Amino acid sequence: MPTIFITGASGRTSGFVIQALLQSKAISPSDLRLFVRSQDKAKQLKERHPQLPDTSFAIGDYLEASTLPPALKGVDVVFHNGPGFHSLETAMGIALIDAAKQAGVKHFVYCSVLFPVLTKLLNHKAKLGVEEHLIESGLNYTILQPTSFMQNINIQNVVSTGILRALYAPNVLQGYLDLHDLADIACMVILDPAPHNRARYELVGENCTYEDVAEQISAHMGKQAKVELVPREKIVGSSDIHVAVSDENSIEGLDRMLYYYDKRGIPGNSNTVRWLLGREPTSWAARIRRDL
Repeated sequence: MPTIFITGASGRTSGFVIQALLQSKAISPSDLRLFVRSQDKAKQLKERHPQLPDTSFAIGDYLEASTLPPALKGVDVVFHNGPGFHSLETAMGIALIDAAKQAGVKHFVYCSVLFPVLTKLLNHKAKLGVEEHLIESGLNYTILQPTSFMQNINIQNVVSTGILRALYAPNVLQGYLDLHDLADIACMVILDPAPHNRARYELVGENCTYEDVAEQISAHMGKQAKVELVPREKIVGSSDIHVAVSDENSIEGLDRMLYYYDKRGIPGNSNTVRWLLGREPTSWAARIRRDL
């Protein structure tokens, strides 16, 4: 079986991919190599997945060049999910791509973002630079371009409080994708990359507004969920966001993104997800039934 290298392994998105790979039974735990920043992160993953041997962990830093060659030695497939809103995200991705090519990696799967050409958004612009370098690298590659994740809305909290906290205009149409659907697609590509070589997949499950989501939750719980717009200045540092934003660059990136969402949203088309999965994408109604 191939050796599969997964970055951002202690994060939420890569965590779903790791779980899907382990549940697929197509690989053994020893086929995974999880790239983390510290022994503490490795320990946390080991506690979450006790079946993983110690050899499944590689500790390093994208920008510490000496740590990448030993981490990538013998790797066949890379799944890279970079740190969102990091000022050096593009440089990190480029460093990993170059090291992967030097290590003889056979296929590089990059988890990017829907419409990276929207360069007014700093987090999109950073990923566009990584995509360009990957396409020009000579490596076999697949680029996944997911939209916002359904899991960004904590539906359990909505049920317990009766309030859906909106980070931008509640009536703006936005694309959403279930993280389980992303993980299934990533797993498919990682385990059989050849049919997906040189593909760039726009991944959208369903377009909805906050108001639409509140209606779906209300129908499920039998009482009205209220949409409440969170003031922009109260978002940073709150539990409403799922990425670390602490420095000036990341705060500006988040602010630009929320301003863009407030004015336009980023809806998309669900045909690619439907085709890849061979079924309907997970809808908000289906996610609510499953998770509640």
